[in-house]
Amino acid sequence: MSEARRVSGNQPDAPEPGRRGASSTVLRKPRSDGGAFQIFIMRHGIAARRGSPPGTGDAKRPLTAKGKKRTEQIAAGLNRLGCEVDWIVTSPLVRAAQTAEIVAAALSKKVSVDVCAALRPGGSAEDLLSFMAKNPDRKRVLLVGHEPDLSELAGRLIGAGSKANLAFKKGGCCCIRFDHDPSRSTGQLLWWLTPRLLRAIK
Repeated sequence: MSEARRVSGNQPDAPEPGRRGASSTVLRKPRSDGGAFQIFIMRHGIAARRGSPPGTGDAKRPLTAKGKKRTEQIAAGLNRLGCEVDWIVTSPLVRAAQTAEIVAAALSKKVSVDVCAALRPGGSAEDLLSFMAKNPDRKRVLLVGHEPDLSELAGRLIGAGSKANLAFKKGGCCCIRFDHDPSRSTGQLLWWLTPRLLRAIK
């Protein structure tokens, strides 16, 4: 799977991470159309293994030191890319909540971070969309959660289902744009980026 994926076929391919020219200029800045919605979908960062520390349940697993550092780098890449977010909604699991807080701290403007149980592993996409619909004025939303739920959610939102093949690595992110309410319309995938490429954006 390529490092960056976009719907539009007439855009130049993004350079490989680490190569000269890997910058925010290779991707279109997400548009801030007054009536449009944007959903950014992001998987949590690298977390401690199950049972580490001993006795820690899955829901309590935190980000590792490496996970925190890489998430900070990813957040900086999103900021340089020009991502503007009104609201961050996260899974209640510790590793996702920590990821959301790191991203919120890195963004150019202060945004609220709320927890939604529907972003837990195995959560309902319908419940998530209903939760988001309670705040229709927040049109640029970052969701932080888990796999394989996020892949399934992204596929559903762009009308591709399981054929979308949008598996997220830890820290990976995509941007989907909607002309109308996401619960009632199909979105357009603007970009899909691996954590490696996000960290390389300068």
